[in-house]
Amino acid sequence: MDRSEPESPVGGNESRGVTFVIPCYNESPEVLLGTVKRVTDTAAAAGWAHEVVVVDDASSRFSYDASSLGGASVVRHKVNRGYGAALATGLRHARYRWIGIIDADGTYPAEKFAEMLPLTAEYQMVVGARRWKDISALRRIPKRCLTWLASYLSDRAIPDLNSGMRIFSRDIYDGHKRIYPDRFSFSSTLTMVGLTSGYEVLFVDIDYFTRVGRSSIHPIKDPIRFGYQLLRLSLYFRPLRLFLPLSFVVGLAAIARGYRDLALNDHFGGLTLVLFFMSFQVFFFGLIAEIINKK
Repeated sequence: MDRSEPESPVGGNESRGVTFVIPCYNESPEVLLGTVKRVTDTAAAAGWAHEVVVVDDASSRFSYDASSLGGASVVRHKVNRGYGAALATGLRHARYRWIGIIDADGTYPAEKFAEMLPLTAEYQMVVGARRWKDISALRRIPKRCLTWLASYLSDRAIPDLNSGMRIFSRDIYDGHKRIYPDRFSFSSTLTMVGLTSGYEVLFVDIDYFTRVGRSSIHPIKDPIRFGYQLLRLSLYFRPLRLFLPLSFVVGLAAIARGYRDLALNDHFGGLTLVLFFMSFQVFFFGLIAEIINKK
């Protein structure tokens, strides 16, 4: 059945039930139907209760009807709000504790959910990790930089930071709703929240197929947004992982400048003193942020 955006979610919290949320914007109805059918067939074969919520993010080229989508519910945004907002809307309408997300464009192997669903007995999030060779060269460089930064901040190797195919407990979202963005960095935020908040997270290798149609991800703007979101998350979850190295670098610069001043002028210059004070300030800012974070 179709559901308008403001409708209240259905209650319930079944341990072997999963809600698949599929955000959709101008996706071919045939491709979308194929994705819906693959996830429902996979969940049924695994013996899990399931539902599919398709969130139409104000598509302008196509319209979607629940009767032609294999029984999936359709929730429509009146205006385009972004990938993250579409997922958040789907979560508000979800019946089950476990949430599966997958892109509508057929790039992810929905059948892999058959292996991922049983792993929820041990993990609160199971992420389908794409291989680097399957990602386009244009997007590979910024993604590697962002993944390296995220791995450093979370203190764990991350094979795929922003995979659009995963299963997770809705607690990971419900406990931190206010920090999730409306755009593509929603999935990156899920990964970081899971890894830095004590949840058990597992990455499993998956294939990644060529997209049918045109991608809506911008190769420059969206990596910048990802980077901003990662820095924001580092301040929220692991401030000392950011402030301590920064304080150390500024301190080294102060020492180097101090040696230079002594060698040339036989006294410390103003810039040296500023750098020393700045190093201490950055360090204490980190401590204060860490104390606030633990409260």
